[in-house]
Amino acid sequence: MAKQSVMNKELFSFDGKPTITESIPIALQHVMAMFVGTVTVPMVVANACGATDEERQVLIQLALLMAGLATLMQLFPIKGLGSRVPIIFSVGFTFVPTLTVIGAKYGLSGVFGAQIIAGVVTIIMGFAIKYIRKYFPPMVTGTIILSIGLSLYPIAINYMAGGEGSVGYGSLQNWIIAGITLATVIFCNMFCKGYISLAGIVIGVLVGYVVSMFMGQVDFGVVASADWITIPVPFRFGISFSPTAVIAIILLTIVNVMQTVGDITGTTIGGFDREPTSKELSGGVLGSGIITLIGACFGALPVSTYSQNVGLVSMTRVVSKRVIGTAAAIMLIMGISPKFSALTSTMPKAVIGGATIIVFGIITITGVRLLKEDLSFRNGTIAGLALALGLGLKMVPGAVAGFPEATHTFLTEPVLVCGLTAFILNLIVPKDEESSES
Repeated sequence: MAKQSVMNKELFSFDGKPTITESIPIALQHVMAMFVGTVTVPMVVANACGATDEERQVLIQLALLMAGLATLMQLFPIKGLGSRVPIIFSVGFTFVPTLTVIGAKYGLSGVFGAQIIAGVVTIIMGFAIKYIRKYFPPMVTGTIILSIGLSLYPIAINYMAGGEGSVGYGSLQNWIIAGITLATVIFCNMFCKGYISLAGIVIGVLVGYVVSMFMGQVDFGVVASADWITIPVPFRFGISFSPTAVIAIILLTIVNVMQTVGDITGTTIGGFDREPTSKELSGGVLGSGIITLIGACFGALPVSTYSQNVGLVSMTRVVSKRVIGTAAAIMLIMGISPKFSALTSTMPKAVIGGATIIVFGIITITGVRLLKEDLSFRNGTIAGLALALGLGLKMVPGAVAGFPEATHTFLTEPVLVCGLTAFILNLIVPKDEESSES
């Protein structure tokens, strides 16, 4: 409360109206916290799909645009679509492992076909959230999030080496760039305070980018040819549906919804000292589903809450919708201009790898923390078996050679196998005696 006594109290009220000079610095902190994740997700998916440079730029541009729209919908609900909670939404990493598999096999049209399913399932869950929440305790969601983090490591390592299949893959030059980027992030996060600590990943990316320029690894040709302003074109990438992708997408959608519920809860507890209402949870999930559905039609990947921004709200206690709205407006401005997305797309893969490997590590630890909430013998056994099967089949894909060929892709998808195993066993395995008594 001491902090509030020396600052404008308007910052600490949802309907407060702080001045622009008070709003912008905190809004920029939120943008810094979400920026790298927002541009990295479309880059990773685009590369897995074999997208062109122009397609990658469009994916980045639309990710920024939808991040702003999704956040504004949460702040200013329309007929129950939105939580009216100061929370940041953007494209998230939850779907990345599965979307890269789908994209590699079916292209961007398959990715957005699967995303339409994700949007519909999210909307259904928004209406039914209070009834199904009990089937996804921290043990199940923690196991799935842990598997997501672990399955992302090869992506980061390949990027640090320069991008699998690229000229100079694994070269010392790529590892120097990645190492400098990572070292900068660690230094800022661990040895600095205030804005520098909060913006550690962004600063690391900027340093790595400058080093890459001196090493001749950046080509600005695409920036010169990009337009200043463009209007998104619906169904630019097409839509196609793969039956084998349905189960994986539904499972990950459920996990994404549970993360949204958790982050909205974290925001209301950290910012308002209270639990969220059913209306806030339902509205938050419904808003997420609508934006995910709209995004699939235009070429923006599924949206999710950003836990790092939830942490910022809890730390600063700043809950003014004007501050969060300013952050959303900045993302919208970035998303309208292809020049900005083209500049972002010139970032070398080694820089992305050096910055994101620590993000993937944080995702993994988030899963561990959720598991620790109730790591009894029963839950530990279920989680351990789910991880062993999911990651084991990924490491030894030949083990499923006898199964129908159409199932191979998803039997070796760790997030799907881990999630289904944890979900099913949690339903059928008897509870521990201690848990039953409580």
